[in-house]
Amino acid sequence: MKVKRKLKILVISNLCPPDYDGGFELSALRNAESLRAQGHEVHLVTSRYRTSYQGERSDRHFVHRIFELSTVKDGWSMASTLLSGDSKLDVSFTSLLQQISIRKANIGSLFAMLRLAGKNEAAMREFLKEQDYDVAYVFGLHLIGTSLVHQLTAKGIPVVYHHGDEWLASYLYGSRGKRWLMRLFSPYRYSRERHIDLQRVVLVSEFLRKRFIELGFPSDSLSVIHRGFELPLTPVTSEDRYSPPIFLVASRLALYKGVHIAIRAAAHLNSVMPDAPWELWVAGGGEPEAVRYFEQMVVRLGLEHRVKFLGKLSREQVVQQMKRATAFISPSVFDEPFGNTNIEAMAAGAPLIAARSGAIEEIIVNTESGLIYNRANHEELAAHMKLVLQEPAVAKRLSIQGMERVKDHFTQGHIISLVEEELYSAAGITEVESLVSPSITLR
Repeated sequence: MKVKRKLKILVISNLCPPDYDGGFELSALRNAESLRAQGHEVHLVTSRYRTSYQGERSDRHFVHRIFELSTVKDGWSMASTLLSGDSKLDVSFTSLLQQISIRKANIGSLFAMLRLAGKNEAAMREFLKEQDYDVAYVFGLHLIGTSLVHQLTAKGIPVVYHHGDEWLASYLYGSRGKRWLMRLFSPYRYSRERHIDLQRVVLVSEFLRKRFIELGFPSDSLSVIHRGFELPLTPVTSEDRYSPPIFLVASRLALYKGVHIAIRAAAHLNSVMPDAPWELWVAGGGEPEAVRYFEQMVVRLGLEHRVKFLGKLSREQVVQQMKRATAFISPSVFDEPFGNTNIEAMAAGAPLIAARSGAIEEIIVNTESGLIYNRANHEELAAHMKLVLQEPAVAKRLSIQGMERVKDHFTQGHIISLVEEELYSAAGITEVESLVSPSITLR
């Protein structure tokens, strides 16, 4: 009998729960745990807890916090750069002053990361003194630097990246102006950051693969493995739903996530169905300026009786809310590379209503396993919300087919089997003779 031996895998992520920002870091820990469940030896290295993190500091025994994380925010993380608007609460992403502010902050964030990159490379070298691995599985290097990969290469450890955004391509192959500044002010460190092993880069969607190629990334090193959902898929009945009906949004409270579009849709639906019982619940945290912006928006539109802010919830709490929601709304106004909450909502049995952006059409089939509306079109979103309220049969069909689509394409077991194949291939390990001898019958 021939079997593949189990691997010794080093997972690298810039952040790791419980101190994390979003689905990217959750996926890193989830995949590490899934690989361990398959019998592989897995260690995960990540950054130390941020001073801003106020929760319980407890880690799995295989998690090692060795890196310094840059805390300088980039422009897209700064709520104040995106909170301009007129009396209609429109948001301009193209004003000159905004662009200057955003780009200045982005450059500042990159230089702050470069200042820490050497220290993190040294931390990686020290960690590897006592350890060796068959393969490294890299999730995120944003805010800790890419040059630590050189220490893996120096020990002959092959590297597989599994990225959920375009940061790596933008950083290494971005605008000429940005690269020129990096070379001018930090020539050695930026050169070391750029010239790393990039032979195997796995992305979470075909949409993201195309974006990497557009940014100049070599296409022959790119492949696609989606993200997965690991919790049991259990059918949801009408008795499980909240009454009155609840529409749920769960995301970071930021304009690029489109929370303002969901609120506008609620205002429009309120105008056409003023007496119908329903509410919009928004789960998530964000910059104080952004939270105030959305709260004030609700007051201006007279929606205090319709819209409720739940604050930041744990992933388990969000999934429980999804199971009871009439529908889940994904209103992003930027191109989501994948969107974990979309498959989580479908797996939880919540009919999904999503903006046409990014990889959404890789996740759902419009009108079958979910409803898609044109990005930022709050009236079209409101029409879908009205449909779900008035047509229970449609809502039930979307719920059932959404769960089926997750079962067929996005279960964690299916995804992790593809990841295993990629890791084995990178490590150059094929079938080997089993160490277990065949049984012998004595007479």
